[in-house]
Amino acid sequence: MTSSPSPSTLLVRLPNPLGDVVMTTPLLRALRTAWPQCRIVTAGKPPYGALLDGLDSVDAFLSLTDAEPHHQTLSKAEADAALILPNSWSSAVAVARAGIPLRIGRRNQGRSVLLHKKLPPIPDPAPMTELYCDFLPELGLPRRVPKAELVVTREPATPIPSHAKLIAVAPGAAFGPSKIYPMHLLQNVLEQLAGNHGYTPLLLGSPTEQDLLQHLEQALPYPTVRPAPEDLGLDETKALLAASEVTLCMDNGARHMAAALGVPQVVLYGPTHPAWSAHGLEKTTILKREELDCLGCHHKECPLPDHPCMNRITPDVVLTAVQQTTGQTPA
Repeated sequence: MTSSPSPSTLLVRLPNPLGDVVMTTPLLRALRTAWPQCRIVTAGKPPYGALLDGLDSVDAFLSLTDAEPHHQTLSKAEADAALILPNSWSSAVAVARAGIPLRIGRRNQGRSVLLHKKLPPIPDPAPMTELYCDFLPELGLPRRVPKAELVVTREPATPIPSHAKLIAVAPGAAFGPSKIYPMHLLQNVLEQLAGNHGYTPLLLGSPTEQDLLQHLEQALPYPTVRPAPEDLGLDETKALLAASEVTLCMDNGARHMAAALGVPQVVLYGPTHPAWSAHGLEKTTILKREELDCLGCHHKECPLPDHPCMNRITPDVVLTAVQQTTGQTPA
């Protein structure tokens, strides 16, 4: 392959889901390694600036909000080329209207007319870390997939009890309720971890998940740690995850953040396929009910009355997985 010259400025239009943004960091690292002089500008939802803060593979971040048309915001990058990681029509239109001369993305929703270089649609479930690095050959660069990475830029603002043994718990899922482990089962797990194993649950979630966390906090008879409303930024989440021994979560953004920070995770899977998020697995324990025909259905709400993919993961199985992940001997 003939290596292409580096653009002066490269815009990377980030995907919209939090976990997917974490999974772009191998692409950003590969770009920085290949083109150290290139100015790399990322653009996405406002919270993702704090998420990527500290990475030397990102030179600037553009916050896409409703206050300004996205194409006007993107034009501020003054980029020579753009990687459009979302597969939506609107993201390609915004980059095209921003006047960026070289636009690279996947063929999808009839948007090929807006692209100069077109990757094929995604065929089968595969790690998004690898699918994003498929963009590298379109830039004339070798395809390589470094590890996902995040950087903690400060100490937690949330008070943590002295000598607390934290287990980060992220029970929510922006995808939909089908991903969420039933609260009475999760409460059972956390009561055993707190009462019998000395863990302090650290309850994490987005601003829209605070009612869920409050319900869980009030149901537990043991002390918990939960960030205040003013401390719900992703910089605080990074700092708190890094201070935890293990993360117990759904297939959600917290899982990807923990993996990128090197924090062990126990992850409950049901409606989504683990292949999409199969990165950083060295410290990941996946729990799922393999015998179910409906596993990986991708329904946002379970159409079955008993939600078997989640209800059949028993508290004892989760407890044993946490103990094994942290090097304890299960009782």
